[in-house]
Amino acid sequence: MSQLIDFKSIVAAAQRIDGSVTRTPTVNSSVLSDKARRPVFLKLENMQVGGSFKARGVLNKFSALAKNLDDNHFVAVSGGNFGIAIGEAARHFGAKVTVVMPESAPSTSVERIRASGSSVIIEKDVHGAFARAKALEEQGYVVIDDCADTLIAEGHGTLALEFIADCPSLTDVFVAVGGGAMLAGVATALKAIKPGIRVWGVETAGASSMQQALQAGKPVDVEISSIVSTLGVPIIDELMFAHARHYLEDMLVVSDHDAIKGMVCFAQDARQWVELACGALVPAMLATAPKLPEDAVIGLVVCGGNISLQDMSKWAAYAGIS
Repeated sequence: MSQLIDFKSIVAAAQRIDGSVTRTPTVNSSVLSDKARRPVFLKLENMQVGGSFKARGVLNKFSALAKNLDDNHFVAVSGGNFGIAIGEAARHFGAKVTVVMPESAPSTSVERIRASGSSVIIEKDVHGAFARAKALEEQGYVVIDDCADTLIAEGHGTLALEFIADCPSLTDVFVAVGGGAMLAGVATALKAIKPGIRVWGVETAGASSMQQALQAGKPVDVEISSIVSTLGVPIIDELMFAHARHYLEDMLVVSDHDAIKGMVCFAQDARQWVELACGALVPAMLATAPKLPEDAVIGLVVCGGNISLQDMSKWAAYAGIS
């Protein structure tokens, strides 16, 4: 049985990274509230350092490793946001990092990571990226795996401390799930502060590794076909699976097409520039909202905004949105 994260560790992480991350705002979305027929609040991690929530976990991890950074060369697998966050942290701490990415990763993310001074290796797909990281580990590199790291999950959980403090009336929070570390940290914090709160996970159909793990009763290897590269994790770590099984209300799965429409909805209706993983929250929330109590107060963790105009236009065209 995997040991669940201790809430006190999330509080300690918040103290550790205080001053290094942005205390992102929580705002009400009147348009999404009208659509859901319930109040909808957004935790704007797209305004975070590096453009996503990932900075929280990475900075918590590097702060804990500060004394050993000079002696190691680190390697990480990323679909975009984690690589950006780890590249920025590596520059801040003077660490040596190589980021391995699938070809599906946004070109703008690759460029940002290289600009931060970290090396980038491109592999054909996410399976190839993890295989390359494993090979580098055998050569002596130290792997930083945001899908399996307690310190990173604890850092991510700090966003929930802010969210529930800003909006204590929240009853239902929707979280996009890739490897599950943000879900683990956020759910731990929310449930510790407000045990009755409901936490909902969201994936896309071609990256539903957590849903399939929950159905099977254990992590299973999934073929990734979703265009949402930041959610493309082939197999969920046992630790993150344990948190999902313990805390989740349900795991919701939407299509890539609906995630794209959700991304455009954020831009047009909520006036927020977000990536596809955030877009997946909108259809999942709108499908679930009618089943919630009439007095429900909904929160969406807007996890990141690292998407270029070129990519936004490409995905909108893919979904037939003009």
